[in-house]
Amino acid sequence: MSYVVSALIILLVTNAIIAFGIAFFWQARAIFIVFRASKWDSAHAPGKALGKPDSPLNTFSRFIAGEIFPELRRKWSKAIGYVVVSYLTLFLVLGVLEIVAPEYLR
Repeated sequence: MSYVVSALIILLVTNAIIAFGIAFFWQARAIFIVFRASKWDSAHAPGKALGKPDSPLNTFSRFIAGEIFPELRRKWSKAIGYVVVSYLTLFLVLGVLEIVAPEYLR
């Protein structure tokens, strides 16, 4: 039984690491694309940048809302969801094992 638990934990940790890598890739890609689409006129002054529709902050807000780059947003949100589900599964399984069978985790 301890081999099954060890294999399950290794599988879940590997899945969580892969999910993080995929989400990191899509997060970086989203940031670079949004920043490229932004105008940097007064980006150093957030008070002034809020009034400009093409400032980096407003462009990223429009990206989150799905107004621009809808395909990228869909892939980005799926990657973030994959991370959430992966880490939630990992911690739930480890929590249940800690309660039910702590001797297998030692």
